[in-house]
Amino acid sequence: MARDQGMVAKEVHDVRLARWEGFKRLAKRLPNHHILSVELVRTRQDETAAVFTVVRNLVPVQHVVMGDAYGRVKLAHDGPFKGASGVASGQPEAITLTEGPTTAADPDVIALGQPPAKEPAPPGIVAIGASLLAAAFAVGELVPTDPAL
Repeated sequence: MARDQGMVAKEVHDVRLARWEGFKRLAKRLPNHHILSVELVRTRQDETAAVFTVVRNLVPVQHVVMGDAYGRVKLAHDGPFKGASGVASGQPEAITLTEGPTTAADPDVIALGQPPAKEPAPPGIVAIGASLLAAAFAVGELVPTDPAL
């Protein structure tokens, strides 16, 4: 059983490598901000993530927007931030990954907060990611709880 899991893990990694190589080839001939893929992921810690692979300066880059189990964007509390209401809150938890398949979207990697090379994601990515996470994972509010309905 463990051997089968190891084989599957290697196959998944090989697919990610091949996919990333394809993204690199595509990015060389596409304009900045062109979207190569959008993935919605649930992590092993019951969190959610919207992962955007886009072209930046002729290379693929991934932006990750993190959410809770219901797709509500998580806030990173990196110090005092006062929103329009004047109430202290955090910034949306969103990062940019620039390294390739070793940092590609993986439920285990995202949940552990890796890789170390991170930068803030653009505001547009955060807004779209928040919408996608809510639409994909906040299904409890959409399902009627009354059995008569």
